[in-house]
Amino acid sequence: MDILLIERDQLIRDLVKVGLQQFPEFTVMCGEGYAGVNELRQRSFDCVFLGVDSLQGEGMKLLRHLRQFDRTTELVVMTSHRMAKDLAGEKSKLNIAAMLNTPIEATEFFRLVGRIRARRAEAEAVRSL
Repeated sequence: MDILLIERDQLIRDLVKVGLQQFPEFTVMCGEGYAGVNELRQRSFDCVFLGVDSLQGEGMKLLRHLRQFDRTTELVVMTSHRMAKDLAGEKSKLNIAAMLNTPIEATEFFRLVGRIRARRAEAEAVRSL
């Protein structure tokens, strides 16, 4: 499973990257800003982890830019609890699969990864029928 990780905060980026690398089926590529989002134009990814800091910040602009040209890639938004509440109304509009609250709690993170893995396994089982 190829994952694109775009997060400006180095601590959060490193935590997520190390956590994802605990699973041998995950390949993680890190990117920054518009160049990172545009990696989706170069190759396909199964999932994108994107940091969003505010409704007017760069992360939100990146999210909207990403969804202008790619509506199908599974998207996990990493943001503060308060910002997650603000984004809740746009979750379906922007096709956000999940939100991960920052600062990241290990149990929440691995529960999310478990759901992603289960969805991927289910999708592969359906394709093999």
